[in-house]
Amino acid sequence: MSSSTPNKVWLLIDSLTYGGIDAYVVELAKGLKQHRVDVEVLLLKRFERVSPIVDKLEGYNIKFSYLSYSNSFPLLTLLKRVNQRSGDILHAHGYKASLLAKCARLCTGITQISTYHAGETPKGKVKLYDFIDRYTAFVSSASLAVSDHVSAKIPTKTHKLNNFIDTSKILPSQGEQIAFVGRLSHEKAPDQFIQCAKHSPKLKFHIYGSGPMEADILQNMPNNVICHGHQKEMNNVWEKIKILIICSRFEGLPMAALEAMARGCIVIAYEVGDLPKLIEHGKNGFIVNNLETLGNTLQSATQISEEEKKAIQKQASDTIYKHFSTSAVIPKMLNIYSGEYMQSDSQFDKKPS
Repeated sequence: MSSSTPNKVWLLIDSLTYGGIDAYVVELAKGLKQHRVDVEVLLLKRFERVSPIVDKLEGYNIKFSYLSYSNSFPLLTLLKRVNQRSGDILHAHGYKASLLAKCARLCTGITQISTYHAGETPKGKVKLYDFIDRYTAFVSSASLAVSDHVSAKIPTKTHKLNNFIDTSKILPSQGEQIAFVGRLSHEKAPDQFIQCAKHSPKLKFHIYGSGPMEADILQNMPNNVICHGHQKEMNNVWEKIKILIICSRFEGLPMAALEAMARGCIVIAYEVGDLPKLIEHGKNGFIVNNLETLGNTLQSATQISEEEKKAIQKQASDTIYKHFSTSAVIPKMLNIYSGEYMQSDSQFDKKPS
């Protein structure tokens, strides 16, 4: 471990269901561990139902612990963890974790980073918390965003750092399925996927995921759609998929797109978030802007020649390996941890003992 490597990195997250932020934290923890960084995931609360992220962390032998086992506020536990330590990094993901981590920075002076993931505008009480999180970004030692779209919503300076995945053990997909992979929620627009399926009755469609729209999807889906529900292990799923459809209303840079492209799946995505910067239309995937274009592009993609398919698949996997893999992004993250892009503000700096 070099002198610029932090003594320890704490990855802070509030995790109940398993989504894109959870997947990012797992990939980050894996990558840091591969680079011999002492990393531990801090879960804000232990819920009655064990969070799916726990199975992932245990499977990769990544250290984790809980800050709260009840309804008690976890800040005191966090302060005990980080107090009287130097050279540590507290890296928060999600608005709850970010607000808590900023409080810890104000109290202890620990180097603290927030990564902003969400591209959608939340509603209700969450909208207020999200607003406070974004407008207190100046408190953090550094603020990172996974896409330009997300960065544009932060009123202070942020630094873009791509989403990424571990590509070391990924095998090419040999599947034939047309699939939706993700949370069944308004921003992910599974209803658009259902409409696409209705317009293409001769094709078979598959949905992998669960969420608040699941009951509506099950009620309205046509006979050519199969809903497989939540998946604990996605590796066996990806090998079945040929075409991934991303029809989201809002996005940053979805992990599902990276996973699919790394395996050579053909991605057809709406023009949202940073997807147009990831996908070069007709070269490593396809970008569409409405339901009609989605249907037409899907029909074309199912009929391309084997030679055309292989060319798109290679371009897609090459894009991920070069720009969105652990080997490409973790060294940049370590540079940030070592002080690159850190803002200096003496009122928050920890005083030497």
